[in-house]
Amino acid sequence: MSSEKTADAANNWAPGAQKIDATSIAKPFRDEIRTQIQKLKEVGIEAPLLVGLLANSDPAAKKYAEWTGRACKADGIRYELREIDDAIDVENALRDANDDPRVHGIIVYYPIFGQVESFSGESQDDYLRDTVSHKCDVEGLCHEYRSNLYRNKRYVDYPTNSKKCVLPCTALSVVKILESCPSCYDKSKPIGRHMEGQTVTIINRSEIVGRPLAAMLANDGADVYSVDIDSIYLFRGGRLYACDGETPESCVRKSSVVVTGVPTKAYRLPSEWIQPNTTVVNVASFKNVSEDEILQIPGVTYIPMVGKVTVAMLERNLMRLFYNFHHPERQLEESKKRESDAALRPSPWYGNALQVYTAIAATAILAMSLARRK
Repeated sequence: MSSEKTADAANNWAPGAQKIDATSIAKPFRDEIRTQIQKLKEVGIEAPLLVGLLANSDPAAKKYAEWTGRACKADGIRYELREIDDAIDVENALRDANDDPRVHGIIVYYPIFGQVESFSGESQDDYLRDTVSHKCDVEGLCHEYRSNLYRNKRYVDYPTNSKKCVLPCTALSVVKILESCPSCYDKSKPIGRHMEGQTVTIINRSEIVGRPLAAMLANDGADVYSVDIDSIYLFRGGRLYACDGETPESCVRKSSVVVTGVPTKAYRLPSEWIQPNTTVVNVASFKNVSEDEILQIPGVTYIPMVGKVTVAMLERNLMRLFYNFHHPERQLEESKKRESDAALRPSPWYGNALQVYTAIAATAILAMSLARRK
């Protein structure tokens, strides 16, 4: 982890204040991915293929697609961007990618339809997220992975527990950032208690970042205030509690970690709410805080962008999916298991379809003969 601090800034920031460069947090994960890719190549296995589906002109989505492509190229991952002219064709393109054995990971660049009501669900974008196969979902947003996250199930193959779930990559990037920051995570405690005693406020309860992140941090032992435009909830110990007496200000003032994810230029979190020694993570593509002001707060740790760590987590999820479902050795194991299961099933009473037909025909003839005698 490194902090950005020029000589001029050193004269202006409060004592102990620091601004963290997310590139340094992403680096060890990307180094590990490059090592894994190299090991695959050494035994003659092609690098995994990630397919991106882009069907909108949203600048943030296009930028994310560019970052993904550059990172994959740099790290040795195969990446194919499929641009779709008409949004209505996204589902067919997505299903084609799901069914293509050459494809090991899929990312859909949202928003496409936004939150407009649809025939197939609360919104068409939500429906598309659930259409991505769990074997290819590098974003970790399909129903199976969301369900496991909210139930705090960490494996997809209970009770064997050999295949870890993937987690929503942007929310996971925030977790990895917090793990690298001082005083946020205590790894000396058991799993599920690493953030015990910490209070967190997350502003914006989106289904992509805000809600899954709140659940992940609560699963790690934190008390998490989830603040949205019309409500505040406390995530604690796998449960959700309404907070009628709280305000965004009261939540932020009692928090040691504050995460902002409001996707508008107009929003600014009042700096006076943030207490000394707070860690502040800006997830939104716009700055939700005044950088100059919060760096005047003693001991504050500020992370202005998470995009590079998010891409690293996307690649990490791809590698996990590859080893869970697509690696030739894993496919051979699954094939042997299917054969073993078939061998253990009891044989049917009939030998083949001809015997079934003969038995039915004989029964019918006998029934007709008996009917005539009557």
